[in-house]
Amino acid sequence: MKQLFSSKLWIAFVILAIFISGQLLGAFAIKHYFIQSKIEELQPPLTLIGEEVADGDKITRTDDFLVKAFDVHGKEIDVYNDETIPQSSADAEVNKKLAAYLPKINSGKMAIEIQPVPGYSARAIIIGQPLVQDNKVTGGIYLLKEACAYQAALNGFYLVFFVTLAIGTIIVLAFLTVFVKEKNQLEQMRKDYVANISHELKTPLASIKALTETWSDHVVTDPEKIDQYYSIILRESARLEELIADLLELSRLQHKKMAFDKPVVDTKEVIEQVAEPFAILADDMELEFHITERAKNLPETYSNKDRIVQVLTILLDNAFKFTPVQGNVTIDAKTTGRKAEIIVSDNGPGISKELLPHIFGRFTKEDLSHTSTGSGLGLSIAFEIMEQLGEKISVESKGDSGTTFTITLKRA
Repeated sequence: MKQLFSSKLWIAFVILAIFISGQLLGAFAIKHYFIQSKIEELQPPLTLIGEEVADGDKITRTDDFLVKAFDVHGKEIDVYNDETIPQSSADAEVNKKLAAYLPKINSGKMAIEIQPVPGYSARAIIIGQPLVQDNKVTGGIYLLKEACAYQAALNGFYLVFFVTLAIGTIIVLAFLTVFVKEKNQLEQMRKDYVANISHELKTPLASIKALTETWSDHVVTDPEKIDQYYSIILRESARLEELIADLLELSRLQHKKMAFDKPVVDTKEVIEQVAEPFAILADDMELEFHITERAKNLPETYSNKDRIVQVLTILLDNAFKFTPVQGNVTIDAKTTGRKAEIIVSDNGPGISKELLPHIFGRFTKEDLSHTSTGSGLGLSIAFEIMEQLGEKISVESKGDSGTTFTITLKRA
């Protein structure tokens, strides 16, 4: 039972229960409104017939309905003036069924039901009321009429009910199957993510620990070597600090929605600020880094400058990381209606088709070379920032033809 609720399978069962309950209530409503309409239709003629029978008069038999009357002791009273029709076994069964209502009618109450009645091809509606003479109940009189319209409506309703029940069940099971599949995928991604993060945390810690142990044992005494150890420890500490900062940033973004200020931003200035350090890095890495004229002349936008700088830095950092020597990284832009778009593209190895739909996922790490540094959290952080800014970030990649990221901004 605990596993059922923890896996949220109970949601599917609740949906089915509500669906079935709704259908059953629908059947009850059909019966209720049909009975109410028949009371309004049949009670007046039954009252008139009852008055005649109570006075000792008899009525003419009709094919529209059947009338039967009984005294307070359950003995049938002949109400028709045509006595040539003999009693049948069906009449005996009908009399037995009607006699069951006599105690209620003898107490002065009305009886109305829809029941299968012998001799009727469909269910019949039965209306019974007291026979009254001199303000005294002397028996009961019943009117029976075949309820063909009700039976047809009910059959149609049941047909719709079972068809919709089958379709609803299939849909719920389909969603349930997708839910279980996605849950299993998410669980596997979480495990992979934990394994990646554990590895990323262990690597700098292992380096720092090994170097400090060697140092504390006074194995290294050469000043130049000690300076090298200092440099490695500092670099690994910075790497560890960056990883922890990314983890905290992503957790903060995903679990606490932030209200970012979105004043007018000079978009050209933002691009220049982001591009400056990467222009220097491009020379060192022997990459072609280009900013188009459209990007240099973007209009002002409503956004948060610091957060857009952060997102563009993440995108450029990824582009530089995966672009080979002599490759190209470009910042382009375009305007569409009230939106401006900043486009970061490269001609690196691209993103695999399998990973592309999950590239912004919380537990996804795209490491094409299997040797790159970083936690793989950058794109998740970028996605959360753009979402909370009310903007979009998208990606396109075709095998080995490079990758293009696009972010949108509202024009001022």
